[in-house]
Amino acid sequence: MLGDEFFQTRAQLGTALFALSTLTHDLHASEDTARTLNELGSSLREPFLFVVVGEVKAGKSSLLNALFGEEFCRVDVLPATDKIYVFKYDEKERDVPVSAQLTECYRPSKELKNFNIVDTPGTNTIVADHEIITRQFLPLADLCLFVFSATNPWSATAWNFLEHVHRKWLKKVVFVLQQSDLRSPEEVATIMQHMEQTMLQKIGERCPIIPVSARNAWASRLVNDPVERARQWAGSGFEALEKFIANNVTSGEPQTDKLRSVCRSAQVILVEHASQVRTTAKTLGQDTQKLDELRGSLAARKEQSIRQIGGAIWTLAQNYERISQRGEELLREKLTLMGTFKLMFGKGGWERAFQTELEQRQRTSMSQHVESSLELIQTDLKSVWKQVHELMLRHFADQQQATHALPDFERQRKELLDKVSLTLVEKGDGAEFESQMRRLFTDTGTLLRIPAGVLAAGGIATVVAAALMKLTILDITGTIAGIGAVTGTIFALARRKKILAEYGKQMAAKRDSMLQDIEDHLRHAINRFYLELEQNFQPLEAFCAAQKNNIAPHLARIRELEETLGKCSAALT
Repeated sequence: MLGDEFFQTRAQLGTALFALSTLTHDLHASEDTARTLNELGSSLREPFLFVVVGEVKAGKSSLLNALFGEEFCRVDVLPATDKIYVFKYDEKERDVPVSAQLTECYRPSKELKNFNIVDTPGTNTIVADHEIITRQFLPLADLCLFVFSATNPWSATAWNFLEHVHRKWLKKVVFVLQQSDLRSPEEVATIMQHMEQTMLQKIGERCPIIPVSARNAWASRLVNDPVERARQWAGSGFEALEKFIANNVTSGEPQTDKLRSVCRSAQVILVEHASQVRTTAKTLGQDTQKLDELRGSLAARKEQSIRQIGGAIWTLAQNYERISQRGEELLREKLTLMGTFKLMFGKGGWERAFQTELEQRQRTSMSQHVESSLELIQTDLKSVWKQVHELMLRHFADQQQATHALPDFERQRKELLDKVSLTLVEKGDGAEFESQMRRLFTDTGTLLRIPAGVLAAGGIATVVAAALMKLTILDITGTIAGIGAVTGTIFALARRKKILAEYGKQMAAKRDSMLQDIEDHLRHAINRFYLELEQNFQPLEAFCAAQKNNIAPHLARIRELEETLGKCSAALT
């Protein structure tokens, strides 16, 4: 096949351009870039244009069939008229008249994918109307095969037609001496010498002359033995013709420059895409790292908040102990020997007053300590919110770091960063933060602004009542009635001791239960607080994860394209 190496490189370049166009579309690149790639692809797919000129019966059709190895141009079928036939590729064979002088012939020949062939009528019929060829086809032609028959190379009409060809197009002309097998080698050499002299006289230029035999070339294609086939092909002169076409047309400097230019343009576009995608990937990596750092900071800060709960619980426990001790002191004052006797015989009457007094003391003390502890925790959490916002600004404030990334990525990323920052600012506001804290603590059963001491004090009073109720007064009354005063006194003191012990036991149990509940509630509230704080970054994290999945295939395609275009560039050097 003509120009195998060239067409292989062109095919690789075409595949790369298609892949680059797909990448351009997927990256939502500008319409100008897509249009440029489309134009590059169209120019790359343009077939070579060969114009064949010569007299009737000079062997033009046989030359084309032998050269391309397919009988798309039927010998002696087309009448010798002044019509011009342009052979192009199509899956369905058809002829389309374009004008009275021009017909386009579509043939399912694979060679016509790379070459368009203009087969002209004999020069003896077109000299009077040569403009359609010299103006429409020769300026666009990659090669003009001027065919002379070795049996009659002296035709005046052929040379007359050449005189009408503009001098600058003569460099595209190659003389083909067809049917050279009908002459001896000496005769062929003489004819070629005569043609060179006539060439200089008529057109003042020296064009290449290649003697060939289309009949022998076609016959060589039918030989099975590759060595013999190659020998016959070389002997037909077509090997020299193919080499000339490869060196001057398919692999010539103009075509190589064209491919080289397309390759360079594709590489420039790819560099821009690669820069955007890799900048995006780099920014995603940095954003992910920063989000991990933020999570690490939040985890460390959460540990500090949890430790602060321990401090608050210890403070409440100490206050509770003081309350218990003061309650015991009050109870001791009430449980004098006489008071115990009165209680045993149901004549005390001071329990209600004792409970009221104790509740009043507990309400004031516990409420202050609980609220003070919650305020400390609230202040700590508010500082966390501020700290996270500052970290956010420090890590992501430089919006320019994503410059040269993919435009859609830059827009979405900026929107998310602005949204997170705005949320942190809004929720860090005093009223909004206060509302959030109230909801968090209320949801966990610990009221932020309602004194918790009432619950604690009420519990203590209940403990006292329960301790007192554990006395089996009727049994004690019967016992006292049957014994002496000394025994009664000892018994009363023993009961007093049991009441105080029971009070201590009940208060300790109440303390452990209450403090555990408060700690559980605070832990739950803090966990929810940090969870809600982390949720502000979830859209950004999800965005980064999704973008990473989207970018990975693009990076792989870019690497493949860089390798392919690099190979094409090396082949065209």
